[in-house]
Amino acid sequence: MGELKDLREDQEKLLSRVRSFGDKLYLAGLGAYSKAGDSSEELYEQYVEAGSEAYGDDAEGKSKLLLAGRGFTVRARALLEEAPRKRQELYEQFISTGKEARGEKAETSNEFVLAGLGALTTAREQSRKLFEELVSAGEKQRV
Repeated sequence: MGELKDLREDQEKLLSRVRSFGDKLYLAGLGAYSKAGDSSEELYEQYVEAGSEAYGDDAEGKSKLLLAGRGFTVRARALLEEAPRKRQELYEQFISTGKEARGEKAETSNEFVLAGLGALTTAREQSRKLFEELVSAGEKQRV
């Protein structure tokens, strides 16, 4: 009879954990929706501002949508120009993170292995951090 009681307690604990995780997933979804709405409005205004700067004195009288389109184009070009440098910085950061994760064995490890390990470690850390931020944003929306 004790085994049955233990089994029931284990099932209740598991069910409680599943419910808790389900709540967190719901809150993360709510937080993602909230952040997407906030970010899109902010990004639109940044594009309008960049478009106004690109047009200069000719910006007056133009629609916000036209200004945002021009701003998007300007920002996209800037990102394309920065991409090689940013890619190299990210690669070096992954190697550094891989060396930290590998410890003493890093000196005998291949650079690509270190970069892969660093990318995996970074992705794991950043995804955990993002999930918690989304849950927190969702909790604020629910209240």
